[in-house]
Amino acid sequence: MKQWQKLLIVPLTAGAAFFGAQAQTAEASSFALIKYQANLTAQISKTEAWKESFTTPDGIITVQIRSLLAADDKGRYHVIMTRDKDRVYEEYLPEVTYGYWFRAVRDEENDKTFFVIASREQAKLYGYDAAAGKMQVYVDSRNFHSGVPRGEANITPLEGGSLVLSFENFGNVDPQSHRYDLEWDAEANWITYTDLGTGYRPVLREMQY
Repeated sequence: MKQWQKLLIVPLTAGAAFFGAQAQTAEASSFALIKYQANLTAQISKTEAWKESFTTPDGIITVQIRSLLAADDKGRYHVIMTRDKDRVYEEYLPEVTYGYWFRAVRDEENDKTFFVIASREQAKLYGYDAAAGKMQVYVDSRNFHSGVPRGEANITPLEGGSLVLSFENFGNVDPQSHRYDLEWDAEANWITYTDLGTGYRPVLREMQY
């Protein structure tokens, strides 16, 4: 039987290769969906932003995404995250064919709240880092091997409470799904992952809604 090795996800600079380091022992996470917004792009008009606020142990986290009329396609949407009234993160997102979706999830074992902004091309997991005083990108799907042809990225909690980064191929081509299990490591103050490999049914059949 294969022994899974849990690895620590380390932040990368642009163009860097992916490296993993063995993580500290952590209490198992159990994730619950707080908010799911499908077809997020359709909720963003030319004059009105999409915005949601969440009460967390780290304060009130607000996520706002607005359309930029004068921007080119590489910077079509402006993401702003605040903690209480302080801006703690911002980035620009490109125009994508099938739009974006959003999730807020809570790790009930470790009392941590995370946020997902994803498209078929890329999925990111964000969380507030109290020690650093800012939001961190804990997971970026582009730092992982997809493992399937034309793999489409997704980060979602499953019905059993696990949180997975998955790459899905919706065509009639095997393998169709490759998964990574994600957990919070309180000692390392970061997300760890376990490569679960391929052979799964589409994640849409198991994810929390």
